[in-house]
Amino acid sequence: MTVDQSMFLRLNRLRIMSRGRSVYDHEFHEGVNIIRGLNGSGKSTISDFIFFALGGEFDDWKDAASRCDEVQAEVETSNGVISIKRLTQSKTAPVQVYFGSMSEASDKGIEGWENFSLRRSGTNNSFSQVLFELIGIPEAKGEGGSNITMHQILRLCYSDQRTPASRLFRFESFDTQNIREAVGGLLFGIGDFEIYETELQIRAQNKKLAEISTKLSGLQKAMPPEKALQSTQSLYSTISDLNTEKTQLMKDVSNIDNVVDHDDVKGFLRERKAALKSVSAARTKFQHAETTISRLEMDISEIERFQEHIDESVEKLSLTESALQLVGEIEFSHCPACGAELDLESGKDHCVVCKSPKDVENEKSRFSQIRLDFQLQARETRQIYSQNDAKLEEAKRDVRLYKNSYEKLYSEFQLKYVDSSGPRDAALAEMTSRIGFIDGETKHLTDYLNIAAELERAQLEKNTIQESLNGLVTRITALKKLTESRQRKAMANFSEVATSLLHSDFKRQEEFESAQKVELNFTNDAISVDGSVNFAESSNVFLKNTAILSILLASAKGRNFLHPRFLLLDNIEDKGMEMERSHLFQDLIIRRATEIESPFQIIYTTSMMNPKLELDDYIIGPAYTKELKTLDFKGVNDTNGIVA
Repeated sequence: MTVDQSMFLRLNRLRIMSRGRSVYDHEFHEGVNIIRGLNGSGKSTISDFIFFALGGEFDDWKDAASRCDEVQAEVETSNGVISIKRLTQSKTAPVQVYFGSMSEASDKGIEGWENFSLRRSGTNNSFSQVLFELIGIPEAKGEGGSNITMHQILRLCYSDQRTPASRLFRFESFDTQNIREAVGGLLFGIGDFEIYETELQIRAQNKKLAEISTKLSGLQKAMPPEKALQSTQSLYSTISDLNTEKTQLMKDVSNIDNVVDHDDVKGFLRERKAALKSVSAARTKFQHAETTISRLEMDISEIERFQEHIDESVEKLSLTESALQLVGEIEFSHCPACGAELDLESGKDHCVVCKSPKDVENEKSRFSQIRLDFQLQARETRQIYSQNDAKLEEAKRDVRLYKNSYEKLYSEFQLKYVDSSGPRDAALAEMTSRIGFIDGETKHLTDYLNIAAELERAQLEKNTIQESLNGLVTRITALKKLTESRQRKAMANFSEVATSLLHSDFKRQEEFESAQKVELNFTNDAISVDGSVNFAESSNVFLKNTAILSILLASAKGRNFLHPRFLLLDNIEDKGMEMERSHLFQDLIIRRATEIESPFQIIYTTSMMNPKLELDDYIIGPAYTKELKTLDFKGVNDTNGIVA
């Protein structure tokens, strides 16, 4: 992927409206643009309006900015000029676009303006798509296949005061690693869109493969097992044979008198006798099977009752054993029958009442023997039950088989020998029956033929999809290897620029003086110098702006970067930055910017203006103060109708 080095985005003019009156209207130019003024004079407000005009999602307006209701801008790109109008009522307010300059748009009035939403909706183009097309950025995708918007691009081109200096991207509450990785990959030209498109195609092909596999499975289930493996050619052949047979049968029916020989009467009678014998034998088999089922069902019922008896006996045995143990443990001092005092001297191994010797172990053995006997009977009963149950299932299968055989033979006998008066009628009935069978079979086979044809088409489609999928997987593997190589080169170009800028800094941060490698971690939203990320706050500001500036500078040299070559810096002296260091960074911007040969634009704000840069080539508007602020509301009615 080689990128057109002339691609760029430039703000030519910014106009901010309040109740129909302009409160800010200035032109900007190619290269470096400086908005200078004291703190509190409204510089950051202008930065926010620029961000908003270019598609940023923003509604946290300061008091003065909240009095404004519309922002207008003329934007020049590598593919033409457009004019923009956007109401400030909401951060997702749509954008009105006129394809031409603001002066042309003023002459046209309301004609020629088109409305675009910030984000893509259905088949309608979004403002981001329009701007990407004009800049020359391919339509980019982000998390979950969603389109990357201009808002997301600007998060890496706008360094504002609200975002902590340690963060690379402009802060927003809803942010994900995937979004940052997609945006970083896009600007660095390492988010290969062919990879993304290939991944989309793989997902689509996998979806198609799953759908066709489901369809195949359904079609296979619709075919009888004996027909499932038959090809359409085989089914065509079978249908053709049946049609040939039917044609011959139709001829025989129309010529029945010549087909049947009247001397066949004796043969007919023999056949009828044999057929009657077959019907009788089939009926006997059927009846015998039914009798077997009745007997087995009675036997199983008896077995179930016997099993219940055994289970009940086992339960009673357990209760008896428990009762004997309980009674045996009672220490009688008097006879339970007459109340006479008992002789307790006989010992524990004799009954205290009847004086009979007791054998506890023998009693336990006796109960165990009885219980074991019951268990054996139960096991044998279950075996017999299982055997009879299997026999019953077999007998039921036999009944169905014998019944079908009997009914078929009986029907044929009725048709051929009962309802006919001789060989002629029998032959005619047999032919007619066969023709009917052929018609039914042909209909079924035709239905199966349609399914089989659909099966073959589906299988062919599945093979084609699988072949395409294999090719896409091979392609994406090669593309990823190429992307990894391109990523290393892009990051190396960036690091070379960034380290040279850090080396130009004053000796305020030891790590900057000896910096060998500056890395961007889009996933963690961080910037590191030789692996370190902890620096003084003013150094974090210097590093943050150095990183964002270095991306633009590297993109001006690199072949694959997709950077719009536009920067908006609003915090170059935040977090206690000393004036001398701020002047140095401004000087670095100018020096490095003059080396850029392709179109670009850098807009930065400062309250510590480098006096050497007080030149018309750089400054935008006057030096703002608390009395002379960026937004001039003179002549604008407030909400109470009072003119400011």
